[in-house]
Amino acid sequence: MLPFENLSADRQAGPRATRLMITELLASGAVDVVEPGEVQAALGSFGTRVTQPSTEQVVALGKSLGVQALILGTVTQSDLVRSGSVAIPVVSLDVHMVETETGATVWATTATTQGGGFGARVLGTVGEPISETTRRAVRQALATLIQ
Repeated sequence: MLPFENLSADRQAGPRATRLMITELLASGAVDVVEPGEVQAALGSFGTRVTQPSTEQVVALGKSLGVQALILGTVTQSDLVRSGSVAIPVVSLDVHMVETETGATVWATTATTQGGGFGARVLGTVGEPISETTRRAVRQALATLIQ
């Protein structure tokens, strides 16, 4: 799995989503995950920062890491949205899997979750932490892959 690209203003959104995706993938038991350090070392061979690799790079990474597929993701939103006097966390992820023989996309999904329940929005109580909202977005995305 490659580190998530971050298009949000939340500087930690990419690393947070990456860590949570790895944890949830491992917890599912459905796939093996290459250690992040190994992925970083393989990415380093390209000499530049790679978040959305070309087909050639996908094939090369597959060979280097000995994997059949790569999961790539983007955090498109990770911020607090005002709902009355309460800030509600909202997280949106775009995630896809490419197989490493040809670089073809074999799965893709978008997941958006909003933190805080009825009480947070209507009664003004405290919402959930953004990390929990991110975890729910990751689980929502993975639910479409692991069925």
